[in-house]
Amino acid sequence: MKKRAKFDSKKALYGENPVYLYGLLDKYTVHVAKGVYNLGFTPNQVTIFNLFIGMGAIALMFFYRTYWSFIAAAILITLRNLGDTIDGKIARGGNMKSSLGGFLDITTDWILFHSAFFIAVGYITENVAIGYLCVIAYMSREFTRTKFTYFYGKKITGTNEAKEMSKLVSLARKYDLAAVFLLIPIFLLLNQLAFIIYFVLIAEIILFTGELGIDLKLLLSKKK
Repeated sequence: MKKRAKFDSKKALYGENPVYLYGLLDKYTVHVAKGVYNLGFTPNQVTIFNLFIGMGAIALMFFYRTYWSFIAAAILITLRNLGDTIDGKIARGGNMKSSLGGFLDITTDWILFHSAFFIAVGYITENVAIGYLCVIAYMSREFTRTKFTYFYGKKITGTNEAKEMSKLVSLARKYDLAAVFLLIPIFLLLNQLAFIIYFVLIAEIILFTGELGIDLKLLLSKKK
C-alpha cells in the first residue's frame, strides 16, 4: 500500500478565504482536516459524506416537522458544515487536488444540498415560491459572477468600479451563502425557518442587482 504524503497544514490554509466566517475558522478547522486525513479519508469521500448527512438533515425536517427533528437536523447540518470546511483543506494539505473534486464540491453543495434545503424549507413554512426563488436568486448570482470573471479576468469585487464602493464591497465579502449555512443551525433551534429563506432571498437579490449594475457600467465604458 502506497504511503500517504505528510499533511502540509500551511498549504491546506486557503490564504485569504473569500468566505468571511470560513476564514475566521480556517486556523482551527485545519487541525480537524489533518486528523481526518491521517485517518485515511480522501477529500472526495468527505464531500460525499457531507452530501449524505446534509440530505439526511433535510429529510428529518421535511418528513417529521417537529422541534426535535429540527434539533437533529441542526446537529447534522453542523457536522455537514464542518465537513464542508475541511474537504478542500484535505485536498490542498494532502496534495490531492483534482478536477473531479472541484466538480463534486460544486455539484453536491450548490446544486443538490443548497437547492434541496431552500425548497424543503419553502414547503415546511408554506412559502413554496420563496423557497424556489432563493434557488433561482443564488444560482443567478453565481452564474453572473462566474461569467464576469471569465470575461474580465478578475472578480467583480476586484474592479476599480467596485472599490469606489468600499463599504458595499466589504459587506458583499462578508456575506456568502456558505457562511449563511454556518448560522442556519441556530435558526433551526429557534424554529425560525421562514426567516432563513426571506433573508437569503433579499440578500441575494440586492447583491445580484448591484453586481449586474457594475457589470453593465463596465460594458458601457468599454464601448465608448
